[in-house]
Amino acid sequence: MTVDDPLTPESAEDLYENAPCGYLSTLPDGRITRANQTFLAWTGYHRDDLVGQRRFVELLTPGGRIYHETHYAPLLQMQGTVRAIALDVVRADGTRMPVLVNSQLRVDPAGTPIGVRTTVFDATDRRQYETELLAARRRAEQATSWVRAVEQVVADLAAVAGAAEVSEVVARAGTAVFGARRSAVWLADAGTGLLQLVAGDADLPAPAWPAEVIAEDGLVLTPIEARGRALGVLVLERSNDEPLDPDEVSLLQTLGRQAGQATERALLYDEQRSVATTLQHSLLPRTLPTDPRLGLSACYRPAVEGLEVGGDWYDAFLLDADRVAVVVGDVVGRGLAAAAAMGQLRSAVRALAAVDSGPALLLARLDRFVDGVPAAETATLAYAELDLRDGKARYACAGHPPPVLVDPGGDAVLLWEGRSAPLGAHFGRDRAEAAVTMVPGARLALYTDGLVERRDEPLDTSIDRLAGLLGQSAAQPLDGLADRVTETALGTRRTGDDVCLLLVAFEV
Repeated sequence: MTVDDPLTPESAEDLYENAPCGYLSTLPDGRITRANQTFLAWTGYHRDDLVGQRRFVELLTPGGRIYHETHYAPLLQMQGTVRAIALDVVRADGTRMPVLVNSQLRVDPAGTPIGVRTTVFDATDRRQYETELLAARRRAEQATSWVRAVEQVVADLAAVAGAAEVSEVVARAGTAVFGARRSAVWLADAGTGLLQLVAGDADLPAPAWPAEVIAEDGLVLTPIEARGRALGVLVLERSNDEPLDPDEVSLLQTLGRQAGQATERALLYDEQRSVATTLQHSLLPRTLPTDPRLGLSACYRPAVEGLEVGGDWYDAFLLDADRVAVVVGDVVGRGLAAAAAMGQLRSAVRALAAVDSGPALLLARLDRFVDGVPAAETATLAYAELDLRDGKARYACAGHPPPVLVDPGGDAVLLWEGRSAPLGAHFGRDRAEAAVTMVPGARLALYTDGLVERRDEPLDTSIDRLAGLLGQSAAQPLDGLADRVTETALGTRRTGDDVCLLLVAFEV
């Protein structure tokens, strides 16, 4: 055979370097020891840029790093292998490359990890196909929802909870189902009994109480009632003054009755939710420490969706005359169990911080604490201790989104050091911590994932947006700033998760 003969066997090195997938070899801590030419060509890195210089996790987007720490690495440690993990690798030019990753943990005869072998597959075409498929499905669902508008009214009423949400559904039904140009829902005030606008067009005239469906002067008034009790009025502006036919009257009466039942249920829900929210706030600190060298601003918002209290919390307390501890955490789950676990964890943090052990040791001790509090297992938190004499801040994160450090000029930096797995999931290894020095006027932001997680965009995009908002607000007064940043970050988005934001300023 000649060298050019296609049947000539290929060398193992050539098969490795030019395989149709990327190959990486790393040490147990993730430091890259070998990368094939395929991976280098895909990502644009030189071999010397990676081998011995970078860890695999450093090639991922911020969201991918969090997933690596909270899911990928623990699974690999427990199972010895992970397969078909979807991540984004950041190329040398800063662009992202969707990939699917398989990893195999290598161990010596004694079972001690000695390295990780990883294969990387280009998922660009797959990601584009999935995106196009999702867009097509959304268009089909939207078309179907218009066709089935009438059938959905009752279902929509059953799917919402509060009185305002019920009123929004009723107002939309007036325009979508009955073809009204404008609609509004007025409900009786619990204290005065007077009608107040709750949803819809504020320019429509205030109605009187109708005893039945009335059509006059281009308006249709439909009473909202439950068990003979008048709760409110649906006002519709029609495009013509033609009399209502019997079928239209019957449909409006049905809508009024359904709206009344849903509104009665919603008013009770709102009352219960108020009690639940009061309970949640009672578990948060009533006052924050004061010191002329320290500025604090905090915001907590309960989830919009759902009644039960959640497990998000924040705290700030003085360790001594010159040091303050700040913490933000998230207990998995909802309901009284999560709230109780949150209260226990908050108390444990205060008790352990008083021992003056530092962030890393505090997290290690919390690992042992959550063994006895099952509801607190896999909780995440970010903890920091700030020395008010020199601005040095020591911090550690247990599976939590990275804190944001903002200098007085508005430059915002994500603090990616000092990270480890959620509480109770660190497998006996030493906890990490890190330190930064805050210059006078600098601010540190701790927050929960409810502030940044969105269903329609990557987590790292939301985190970067938050960092930008914090940078833009660097010159704003701290008083009320956490509320303003939270409002801007959430916008009109409904969230099924609690939200906490704690801002810490070094004022000297």
